[in-house]
Parts: sequence; C-alpha cells; structure tokens
Amino acid sequence: MGSHLKTKNPSKQRNRINKASSFHRHKLMSVRVSKELRKKYKVKKISVRKGDTVYVTAGDFVGTEGKVQSADYRNQKLYIEGIAREKADKSKIMYPIHTSKVVIRRFGKVGTKRKASLERKAKQVLEIDDEDISEVISEIEEEE
Repeated sequence: MGSHLKTKNPSKQRNRINKASSFHRHKLMSVRVSKELRKKYKVKKISVRKGDTVYVTAGDFVGTEGKVQSADYRNQKLYIEGIAREKADKSKIMYPIHTSKVVIRRFGKVGTKRKASLERKAKQVLEIDDEDISEVISEIEEEE
C-alpha cells in the first residue's frame, strides 16, 4: 500500500488491501459525503466513524438510513443500525455493508481530530481552486 508503484493486476490489488497497515486501512474506510455536507465543509470523502449517520446507495438495503454501530477496518465493512438479516433460528444479526455503498448524511461527533481533518482538507481544496483560477487567467492573457 505504501509503495509508489501502481498495478492493474487484481490479485496484487487484493494483496495490498489485505496487507495494508492500520493507518492505510483507515484511509480505505473513506466514505463519500452528501451534497449538503460537501458544500458546508468543502470535502468529498472522509473516514467514517461510529455514530455517523449514513445512507445506503446500493445493494439489498438501498434507501436505508441509519447510524454506524461499528466499523470493521479489516474487511472495510460497516454495521449500520436497522440493517440486519434473520438467521434460520429467527435471531437477527447485523449485516455488513461495504464502505463504497454508503454516503455520510450527518457526522456523529465532530471531535478535535475530525475537526482538524476537515480544516486540513478544506484548505487543500481552497488552495487548489486559487491555483486553478490563476492558471485560467494566465491562459486567457496569453491568448490575447
């Protein structure tokens, strides 16, 4: 995961995910952010945490919204309140949902680490926007 080399080979991709370190796994648990939160915080993706409210966008439970009960960083799965399946003995167990199938609607608890992360990502976005604007202006001036 830390290597700068890229590969298209699926077995190597799976191998990198399975051997990833814990901080890389945390990055892999990034989830898309809803349009409202995207406008407010200027962030497209952020790591999901217990307590966040998410909306399922694909799969058998599409359209379901609930709070994240737990996050399985080993398998990149989320366990969401209200999403369960029934076993043969009629007991219910939490059903895991992959992080690519959900969108964050509301943040649970915005602590100091998450606030710092949001600020850092917003600064990166705003700096990129300023550079893009200056590049466009310089290109227009060159054409004249």
